Amino acid sequence: MFEAVDRLLNEAVHEAVVPGFSLCIRSAASVRHECAGGLAEIRPNPRQATRETVWDLASLTKVLASTPIAMTSVAQGEFSLDTPVRSVLPYAHEGITFGHLLSHSSGAAAWLPFVDRVGPRPSPDTRDTVLRMACTHPLEASPGSRYRYSDVGFMTLCAALERMTGKRIDELFETRVRAPSKASLWWGHPGGAATEDCPVRKRVVVGEVHDLNAWLMGGVSTHAGLFGTARSVAENVAWQLRALNGHDAEGLSPAAVQMFLAQSGAGSHRMGWDGVSAGGSAGPQWPTNGFGHLAFTGCSIWVAPEQDLIAVLLTNRIHPVIEGGAVPDAPIHPRYAAFRVLRQAVHSAIARAVGLAG
Repeated sequence: MFEAVDRLLNEAVHEAVVPGFSLCIRSAASVRHECAGGLAEIRPNPRQATRETVWDLASLTKVLASTPIAMTSVAQGEFSLDTPVRSVLPYAHEGITFGHLLSHSSGAAAWLPFVDRVGPRPSPDTRDTVLRMACTHPLEASPGSRYRYSDVGFMTLCAALERMTGKRIDELFETRVRAPSKASLWWGHPGGAATEDCPVRKRVVVGEVHDLNAWLMGGVSTHAGLFGTARSVAENVAWQLRALNGHDAEGLSPAAVQMFLAQSGAGSHRMGWDGVSAGGSAGPQWPTNGFGHLAFTGCSIWVAPEQDLIAVLLTNRIHPVIEGGAVPDAPIHPRYAAFRVLRQAVHSAIARAVGLAG
């Protein structure tokens, strides 16, 4: 049924578009298809990618950890989407709400190289410093006036959630997400698929988060840090999809999940999750009421809720060298352009295999 999908991914490995990949397609209830291929690491220790390979999920952390944590907070009355962040963090910018942060419309910068200011020294004190700098860095636009995908905004969300609950994000994740979802995801993982040969760390990054700001924070943040297999990612998403459909999903309020996916901000994002955009990575045949998310390391999730379909594609496209996608508005590198075409083609092939209409 999914032979065309598998063929596209294996050809991408052969053509060096990605070193390796793992794919899981499932419904809310069960896995429908899995495949993996290529290399989890090219150098210094070449090894195969398999269905059991653990990948750096980068920004998928936003929807696998941060968004369901926020859903539980809203369901428990800890805050609403209209709650000013300053009511929790006195030093946060005036006018920013939790809804602004979740929908990437807070006016915060997209990303900032905090390592240039604090040095390459992860520690608890560094983590506190980086979070405070993220919260206090000057805004680029007034809250609610502009859509710009922002790691910095999600780092502000991290500080607010931790101040409000008195618990670190990994503690909240364990009790509010990992335990009830029963999906095994980790904050770093020995033997994970390799990512960049990092010029700051002066080594190929294996098993620790690629994102330097999350690395400075000890690998634990709302914007990046989680690792997992394609199957475990899909299991977490299935847990959220069951709640969206009003079915039993331990620890998640169907009303909160439905509200988060019904709300929209100044751009394509709902609350946490992104929507399907024309020309986007979901491809032209994915249902327009679908939702998903991308990650810089080469990972993605796309969901067709009415068709009960989840597609999780994990790759290490930035190993061993980042070739495109790091700097906004920079010229598109041919390899990165080929990767963008691949993502669309894979999701279109999945849509055709199951008879989806765009």
